[in-house]
Amino acid sequence: MPVTELALLRLKVQDPPSSIKSTFLEAKNKQSEYSGYPVTYLRQIEDPLSLYLLGGWESVEKHTGEGQWLSLEVNQNLLAKLKDNVDVSWMFHLDVDPSKIPLDAPVLAITRCFVEPSKKDEFDASFKAGVSHLNACTAPFSSCGAWRIDKEGEDEEFVLFSGWNEVKDRHAFGESVTSEEFGKLKALAKDADVRHVHVEKWE
Repeated sequence: MPVTELALLRLKVQDPPSSIKSTFLEAKNKQSEYSGYPVTYLRQIEDPLSLYLLGGWESVEKHTGEGQWLSLEVNQNLLAKLKDNVDVSWMFHLDVDPSKIPLDAPVLAITRCFVEPSKKDEFDASFKAGVSHLNACTAPFSSCGAWRIDKEGEDEEFVLFSGWNEVKDRHAFGESVTSEEFGKLKALAKDADVRHVHVEKWE
């Protein structure tokens, strides 16, 4: 099964000049051509200087391994062009096919849950038990969740993607009776961080 790459980029300015946008689009197209998977930029609604890159790979090795994309000259040249305009805050991979992420939704919520290793299986079971209730609320859009592969530190990380019409709809779900199904998840997670994004269309 393919894996999903998720990276957070920090822009120096909210609306980059056209020359920089062109380089972002070139980087997107080159990576997609190499990986065989679409690449999407997602702009954070809470903080428009935050730009997420979401892509797919056959494996983590295909992305970061020796002689693979991260170390190739074409990628290094693109990064050099962008280095004065953007910082990479973090990047990791998730064990989910990127085609399952609801990028067709006007708003995509990205929820990062940090879980103690001893509670991973219980968290996973609780999510699978309650996800149908979430999908009933996100319809006609969907949701999917996945574990981080290349984790840092001791904790496990689970990332939930859910599609919504508006940010307020996701907040309403969080306050609804239906979301009590997810009460166990909140109790099992040490911490959680929710951000909302929309697809960035610079073309």
